[in-house]
Parts: sequence; C-alpha cells; structure tokens
Amino acid sequence: MSRRLAVPVLALLLLAVAACDNARAQTVQRTLPDDATLLTLSESAEREVTPDTIRARLLAQATSESAATAQASVNAAMARALTRARALGLEVETGSYSTYQESPQRPQSLPAGAKPPLPLWRAQQSLILTAKDDAKVLEAAGALQAEGLALQELGYTLSREQQRSQQDDMFAEALQRLAARAEKAATALGMRFEGWARVGLNGGVTTRPVMMKAMGMSARAEAAPPVAAAGEQTISVTVDGEAILRRR
Repeated sequence: MSRRLAVPVLALLLLAVAACDNARAQTVQRTLPDDATLLTLSESAEREVTPDTIRARLLAQATSESAATAQASVNAAMARALTRARALGLEVETGSYSTYQESPQRPQSLPAGAKPPLPLWRAQQSLILTAKDDAKVLEAAGALQAEGLALQELGYTLSREQQRSQQDDMFAEALQRLAARAEKAATALGMRFEGWARVGLNGGVTTRPVMMKAMGMSARAEAAPPVAAAGEQTISVTVDGEAILRRR
C-alpha cells in the first residue's frame, strides 16, 4: 500500500515546488510597473597612473659535481642576501628552489685514457625585493649583484593600496557616467529615468605592468648598480546596469 502511494506523493511534491517557483517568477515580474522599460547600459573609466612600488628579482645559483655542495653554496648566498635586504627594511620573498643535473656536451674525440666530463649539479633559488623606496631596492640589488646574484627582472607595479584607491575613484566616476547616460537615453525616448533594477561592477581593475628584463651578466661582473624609472600604467574599470524608464 505504501509503495503505491510513494509515486503520487512525490509527484505532488514536485508540483508544489514548481508552483512556488512560478509564484516567485510572477512576483519578480510584478515588481516593475506595466509602463516601465528596462534599458541596459555600460560605461567604463580609464586612468594613467604612476606605480608606487618597485620590484626586483635576483637569482642565486651554483654548480658542482656534488648536489650537496651546489645547494650549500646557494643556501649560504641566500642567507647573506636575506640579511642584507632585511637590514635595509625591504619586503623580502624567496622564490622557488630547484636542483637538477646537467650533462656536459661530450667531446667528439678524447685523448687516450682521458675521461669524459662528469655531469654537474645546478642549484638555484630566486629572491624578490619589493618596496616603495626605489633607492633602497636599487642599492640592495647592486650589492647582491656584486656578491654573485644575477638580476633577472626589475620593474614597477601597483601596490594593493594604490589599486584599491584608484579602483574606488574610478568606479564612482563610471557610475556617474552611467547615470548620466540613463538620463539622456530616457529624455531621447520621451521617458523619465526612475532608478536601477540592477547595477554590476564588472572586470575590476586591469593593469598593464611594465617589466624590464635585466641584461645577462657574469655572476661577479664589476658592473654599476642597476637603474630604473617608473612609467605610467593604464587602469580601466567597467560598470553596467539596467535602468528603469517610465512614461512621462
């Protein structure tokens, strides 16, 4: 008996759920008056800004016939680099650490009794310096270059605080433009703008970072400290919405 009732009861439950969904849909439709029209609009804002943060990536590396020897050399170099960078009050981040074996190219011919060159182990780890003080980062990068680290990248970026501040201002600017467009569109259609059914802040902030690749150089080359100059970056945001228009 209970088995025969199971299917009808389930069907009734499904019908009840469907009825509730239809009721909710009708309620949403009734929120707009009959003489209202939805107008979809989008607007954007763009701004050129000078980034406030400089970032340098350096690489400590060593090779040896022994993996342990190569790693010990890199570990010592990184310990010295961290001490120097922190003494200057810089934000320091260590990057990925890798150790792998390299097989040297075998000579086409070897003298009698000579052995081919042995494989070498290479260990390396990157160090990232970040600060709003250009001089400190450039000073540290130059000193670490002199100690054997290779400068891989040097460039400027926006800090989170700068991004958020710019984003807030630009969204406000884009929203004002969106409202102005809604007013003009309503006037052109012989209607009046009453408000928004929906507004979305889409896309967030898009930046085009300008990074400068460092020139290759020998580990202990007697070179002048690196130099850098911040260029402007473009930030853009987009907003969209559905404006409610009513007949006059």
